[in-house]
Amino acid sequence: MVSGHWGQNIGNAFFNIGGKWILEQVFGAGEVDFIQDQPGYRTFHDPAKGNPKHDVEYLQYLDIDYIVLQGPVLMSGTLEVWDKTLTALHARGTQLILLGAAFFKFRDVEFDATRRFLTKFRPHLISTRDPQSYDVLKSWDLGVPLYNGLDSAFFAPKVYRPFATTGVNYYTFNFDRYPEPTITLGPRLLNTEVAFEADGVSWALEAPKTVSRLAHRSKIQSYIGHAMDRRKLPTELNGRTIIRPEHRVNPHLGFKVYQHPNAIASDEPWTYFTLYANTELTLADRVHACVATLAYGNRAMLFTPSPRSALFDRVGAGDIRRRPVSLDMDELEEDRQQQLTWLKTHV
Repeated sequence: MVSGHWGQNIGNAFFNIGGKWILEQVFGAGEVDFIQDQPGYRTFHDPAKGNPKHDVEYLQYLDIDYIVLQGPVLMSGTLEVWDKTLTALHARGTQLILLGAAFFKFRDVEFDATRRFLTKFRPHLISTRDPQSYDVLKSWDLGVPLYNGLDSAFFAPKVYRPFATTGVNYYTFNFDRYPEPTITLGPRLLNTEVAFEADGVSWALEAPKTVSRLAHRSKIQSYIGHAMDRRKLPTELNGRTIIRPEHRVNPHLGFKVYQHPNAIASDEPWTYFTLYANTELTLADRVHACVATLAYGNRAMLFTPSPRSALFDRVGAGDIRRRPVSLDMDELEEDRQQQLTWLKTHV
């Protein structure tokens, strides 16, 4: 099972870990394990260029029955990154599984690239993570088993039981690409961008205009914007502490990670699971910060235009970009069990 790039986005670990648990229920304990993803996906690299010139592409030498790819792997550049490795593996009979798979940007160029990839390397089965990806793939009539599944991070609570916390009640505000909004409690202000009711009060949120404008231009410019953000953000709100997790710790840019008070960053996922499992509310521009929060039974609201937020539609949380939401945990468990049943039937 392919995993990795946790340092540049710890959310990858969330669905890697959940996905491993899923596969262990299907293939049995001890039959599934991790190995590093392709280097062509590293930060600020164009996957359409493939892997680095001198990369050994070690994955091609594995003696395995299945190779499993997860996440938004249906993107431009996937064929270039995986061509050499999958050609070698397929020649030895290794089969490809796409688990919790999704498109990255849902653009025509991406659809064309994905069709080329799936034509050359026909998967054993595909389980998607959002209805939009499922509908596109279903319309192509690929002739492979296809399931409208969940993002694998929704299975993370099956793997890890977080520590309890004491002496602190808190919110988690996780803003990486876009600036944390300025929040005012009380009557809704005129021209406020976002407003909602939570914990018995009205919340009015506004993004700082200059920093926000830079963030929407590009990822690199968003880092410049963070360096320019000199606001003194609060340490508490509505009687609760504000904790500010950072999901990108490699490169570890201290000016960004620890720019505002009550920051926390880690190169392993367990700290984040405990953090989101004990929060009262998560506000984040990180999709998997919200997934983990919801999976552990808490409320979350997402602040990003990324089409990857489509995965929340699958669990009935499509309003997550308009207001804080939570999940019906019984329904989530039913969805998880239905996916496991389907996978066991089709492997």
